[in-house]
Amino acid sequence: MGSRIVQIIEDEPLHADLLDRALRQAQFATTLAADGESGWRDAQRLLPSLILLDLMLPGLSGHEVCRLVRRTPSTRHIPIIMLT
Repeated sequence: MGSRIVQIIEDEPLHADLLDRALRQAQFATTLAADGESGWRDAQRLLPSLILLDLMLPGLSGHEVCRLVRRTPSTRHIPIIMLT
């Protein structure tokens, strides 16, 4: 870990953009995913400091992504904030 990457998994472009802008202004690096599958792949690859996770996503739901993050040893330590 150690990075200050915040992963935003949000399928609504306006919401994703607002979160991205606010976090970048606060000097965080961000990464965006618009669906559960790509968000899960990115979480495994990037090991972000925090995941902002929408619950209603195309493909894998936010609940499913959360379960995968928590069940995987390399990602289970990542804090998740669920957005609804």
